[in-house]
Amino acid sequence: MKTFTLIIITFLLIPTKRVSAQAPTQIPYFSLQEVFTGKSFKTSDLPKEGLIIFNYYDTGCSHCQKMGAGIAEQIQSFKNIKFYFVAMNDVEYVEGFINMFAKKLRPHPNVSFILDKNGQFISLFKPTQTPSLYIYDAKTHKLLKHLDGVDDVKVLQVALQQLIK
Repeated sequence: MKTFTLIIITFLLIPTKRVSAQAPTQIPYFSLQEVFTGKSFKTSDLPKEGLIIFNYYDTGCSHCQKMGAGIAEQIQSFKNIKFYFVAMNDVEYVEGFINMFAKKLRPHPNVSFILDKNGQFISLFKPTQTPSLYIYDAKTHKLLKHLDGVDDVKVLQVALQQLIK
């Protein structure tokens, strides 16, 4: 028993290198697909002014559903911001997500739903939780803020207010 305890204590005391994913500081090149049109969606299609927010989400994730509903409720307050909701789920699940939690977002001109069939977004942006929101400057493509696992739209609004100051 003493040997087992000693082994456990040794493992607890040995420093370990923590591996943590880091959001890209610049928007990387990508080629994804727009959910409803099926058209290719690439980095070159991004707006040149304002802010860009990528919201990586899973349609079955309750935190993602809460954030989606919050963004939908507050969509008129987001000025000069283009939202890209990125999911790996099939189109019918994305439609279900929109119909149940975010009806106001589908027709909104500043919101697009993007499909990531092959996990390209995950490999490039390295989200560790859902939802994972990446706020970029549209002109420079520089990362301004990354929110991982946040489900309250008020946290997003505060982050945006701090960036705009």
